[in-house]
Amino acid sequence: MNWVSPPAKRPFIGSSAMSDPILFPSPIHPLRLNRLRLAPFAKRTPLIMTRFRNPLAWRNPDGDMPAYDFLPTAGGVPAARSPVRATVVQASTVFFDTPATLDKAERLIAGAAAYGSQLVVFPEAFIGGSPTYLKFDATNSTVTDGDLQKHYASAIDVPGPEVDRLAKLAGKYKVHIVMGVVERAGCYLYSTMMFFDSLGKCLGLHRKLIQTASESSLWRSGEKSTLPAYETSIGKIGGLICWDNRLPLLRAELYDKGVEIYCAPTADAGEPWKVSMTHIALEGSCFVLSANQFCKRRDYPLPPGDVNGDASLDDITCAGGSVIISPSGTILAGPDYQGECFISADLDLGHIVLAKTQFGGIESVVDKNHVGAAANGSEPNLFATEMKTKALQK
Repeated sequence: MNWVSPPAKRPFIGSSAMSDPILFPSPIHPLRLNRLRLAPFAKRTPLIMTRFRNPLAWRNPDGDMPAYDFLPTAGGVPAARSPVRATVVQASTVFFDTPATLDKAERLIAGAAAYGSQLVVFPEAFIGGSPTYLKFDATNSTVTDGDLQKHYASAIDVPGPEVDRLAKLAGKYKVHIVMGVVERAGCYLYSTMMFFDSLGKCLGLHRKLIQTASESSLWRSGEKSTLPAYETSIGKIGGLICWDNRLPLLRAELYDKGVEIYCAPTADAGEPWKVSMTHIALEGSCFVLSANQFCKRRDYPLPPGDVNGDASLDDITCAGGSVIISPSGTILAGPDYQGECFISADLDLGHIVLAKTQFGGIESVVDKNHVGAAANGSEPNLFATEMKTKALQK
């Protein structure tokens, strides 16, 4: 296996300073090795320079701790939680080759783990491949049928051997993994995000609810019941896939469940997407980790005769833009639009409490029914659910 280092004279993602490169295993395509790089922080001051420490552990009237409680220390004084090192993977799948994609995923996971990452987030449909830029239309029925069958064959069963391998990778490298997959259930396909803890356990999954117009001919809509926020050793992890993040009630349900690390695998590299991710971080008082693929036309299998015309193989079909954002709306790392890379940052979860305190008080809960808390109590301020009208007086 070849080992490579990133360009020595280019600033690393997530940092304005130079640092020694970290070596890690090569991905599939040797021509793009120099695009993969890490953003190490071990030898410099963390991006978040202060750690918020609340002197009092707040409890609600029933005596239960909220979702964002502190870790207790001797004498009952709450302690600040340890920062979580998170890495977002921005890389292309190996289209129509699931075993090769899993091999590439392992190399990427190993590279992130060697850097000390505790959480690794992959893009939407990293295993199975996003169909957004494939030609499933009527321009060539033979090509369309063949690619459709290959896309179906590239999907994975849940449970299945690919899921078992991902769980073993999480346990082997002792990292939490959020992986975007194309899930196969009978004749149906779903865009699914799967959650694994560092002990090698599959925590569960969430299926994308709303598809784009092009995706709806291939992928089925998931169920709202699979909208989890998992309690883990590094915090409560949840998220939504791609444009499901445009649905306020879905976001509000995750906020209500106390999500702290909000993962957003996507296939959207547009500027409005980054704005949306910043809004979610502010709205939910949570860290947002958005992972997108970086793909060029050469990454896709080209049919005989190349029905796509004379476009260059170096044309970018998915431009990345992966990013990590703090609860205050500060961009901690990324976005990157240049190539495959790691986007990494240290997440100080104490800033979640600070953000919640600044946004309506520490008792504040944002969900679909209410916002904020009464000044001298825990009863929510309810919004009216009906519009009352009066007949116009003549």
